Amino acid sequence: MKTLIMTEFYKLRRTRIGLITTALTLFALLQGWQFAKLDRAREAEDLFRAFLYQGSMAVYSWLIFPLIITIVLAMMARMEHSQNGWKQLFALPVERVVVYSAKLIVGMTVITFSLILLYAGLIAAGHLLAIENIPYLWMMKRFLVLFLASLAIIGTLFYLSFQFAHVAVPMAVGAGLAFPSMLVANSEKYWIFYPWDYPIVASMNYVFDMGGKNLHMLGVSVLIFCVFVFIGFSSFCRKDIL
Repeated sequence: MKTLIMTEFYKLRRTRIGLITTALTLFALLQGWQFAKLDRAREAEDLFRAFLYQGSMAVYSWLIFPLIITIVLAMMARMEHSQNGWKQLFALPVERVVVYSAKLIVGMTVITFSLILLYAGLIAAGHLLAIENIPYLWMMKRFLVLFLASLAIIGTLFYLSFQFAHVAVPMAVGAGLAFPSMLVANSEKYWIFYPWDYPIVASMNYVFDMGGKNLHMLGVSVLIFCVFVFIGFSSFCRKDIL
């Protein structure tokens, strides 16, 4: 397992996934920074949460984070779908369960890197803006809930990326469903049925009314993730590599 994981990271070095992930995350941070600079006269806590954090999360949880998930998982699968990658991989003495698990772990690691980068960036921006009372623990909880809420998207796109050889399928689904998510998140009744708005609601639940369904949302997200990972693994083990 460890060797395969290191191999997957080595493959990623030949792509621009790391650069794209970093650039998109810093773009969200830049927006929050610009919002915070507009009103530095506010109290420190308000300045951080209402401007720096919310300004970054407004675009990050709505569009950038789902796009990062889509790009990472789609490009990882594309490396194997193209140039007979599956044939070369399964010519090695490796079990499919190990291959599948390694790719899922690496994909989620890169996605988690984006969250850690934004978390660290918000802290650094807060210090540069001379904010004294930075809510480290409050923000850490938000990021943890954001990650759990995004599992539904990760599971769905991981399945689609490895199920379909053409990269356009997961890219279209991931990006296409992200755009209307902000509108759906404003619906008090129907947001729970649209997993693409879970990151928005989870990261800014003091803005959006969850109606006491926060635990339901996380439960649905984890369930969708488990279902798609299991279905994908079953299909992956049975599929012939031609």
